[in-house]
Amino acid sequence: MPDAASPLVRELASLARLELSAEEAAGFGAQLETILGYIQRLQSVEVEGVPEYLTAEQVRSGLRDDLERPELDAEQALAGVPVVRDRLVAVPRFKD
Repeated sequence: MPDAASPLVRELASLARLELSAEEAAGFGAQLETILGYIQRLQSVEVEGVPEYLTAEQVRSGLRDDLERPELDAEQALAGVPVVRDRLVAVPRFKD
């Protein structure tokens, strides 16, 4: 695994345009080692038979199309509101 003097740590620092002190490089090398360990663990996970991950967009695409309906007028919209003041919806104060 990489240490502070490893070519990988030096190369990554160069690509990121970072000038690392020896102490920073050691810390970076330790973090990189941890990350690479996680990647190794992920590569060993058996995924055969696991359903494919669906993104939010893919899930939405399975929904029905929006239906056009007539608009509610103000009286209809306010009919189900518990407290109305001056034709506006009144809500409890939540911030001083």
